[in-house]
Amino acid sequence: MKKVISAGILFLLFGIFLVLQIDTKNPEQITTVTESSETEAFGNTNNILATSTIGRLFMIGHWAETPVEETSRLIEEYGFAGVIIMSAPENPAKISSWTTAWQLVSENQLLIAIDQEGGPVSRLKTDEFIQTAQKEISTPEEAFAVGLTRGQELKQLGINMNFAPVLDTAEDPDSFMYSRTFPQNADSAELAATMADGMREAGVIAVAKHFPGHDDTEDDSHTTLPLVSITKNELVDFVLPFTTFINTFSPEALMTAHVQFTNIDPVPATLSSFFLGDFLRNDLKFSGAVITDDMSMDAVETIWGSDGASVMALEAGADLILFAAEPYKAPSAFETIRVKSESDENFRIRLIEASQRVESLQDVAQ
Repeated sequence: MKKVISAGILFLLFGIFLVLQIDTKNPEQITTVTESSETEAFGNTNNILATSTIGRLFMIGHWAETPVEETSRLIEEYGFAGVIIMSAPENPAKISSWTTAWQLVSENQLLIAIDQEGGPVSRLKTDEFIQTAQKEISTPEEAFAVGLTRGQELKQLGINMNFAPVLDTAEDPDSFMYSRTFPQNADSAELAATMADGMREAGVIAVAKHFPGHDDTEDDSHTTLPLVSITKNELVDFVLPFTTFINTFSPEALMTAHVQFTNIDPVPATLSSFFLGDFLRNDLKFSGAVITDDMSMDAVETIWGSDGASVMALEAGADLILFAAEPYKAPSAFETIRVKSESDENFRIRLIEASQRVESLQDVAQ
């Protein structure tokens, strides 16, 4: 028996010796990570990220006329983190079968979103869903009740995220955002926070938009790049609704604005490291996920291209890239990001950080 034990100890010591020899002779095999989840983010070699890490950076749109199987295929093949429902079927109850099918092919909890603001931007337009617009809400009690009811309606369909409330400010009736905002003299941040509280209670993540805000003009970022001429000194007042909302509600996520602040940064806020990094993260202390507005909108695509803009947004500090109207463009952006990540260590680190933040968001959506 003693001989057997001695032989076992010798074999164990020899194994440890071999491991030490391999690590010493081949230091390039050693990967230094700060967290265990970073190790899981890599593939077979140190400079290749796992498909799931990059895929988690995307949310794609689904239209009623699109085969459910096509969206399922993209989720399964690329590991996309979420789907946004862009239009409802004739029988909205059918959405439940969509969301169930998508969750079944996703390795992680899928973020399933919708633009259900109430009023002019509502994907579910039938009378069985509450249609109250933000413009019709004037008290925190009303805001909470609308948020709770809307959240409950969405949750029943398997939707766990709503791109609302709108926190842009608009006083001009001709403004692009006017019909989608809270009443002119209302405390928009308070109403937004209580509406978001209602959705949170129903188990739906509220995503306020569009940070740092559209100006009070007719410029629509779907078709053009809106320009705002304020200075950095004026920025604090301009973003006050967002600042108060962040401090009051501690949101899990915000959506960016495709708006260029010409006296502050030469690129739109969605692509700006100043707005998404220095200002939002450092100054406003926002710790949640940053979701871009649709990257196929003309405000960014016509100048930077959706692939290039996706890279720029991630470098700037965005965590989740949205391809809503044209989901078929997401694979190309995925490939562009993958290729760049193989030769750019700083970019890889940024992608891992973004992926971890989205993963935390998925955990909230459980």
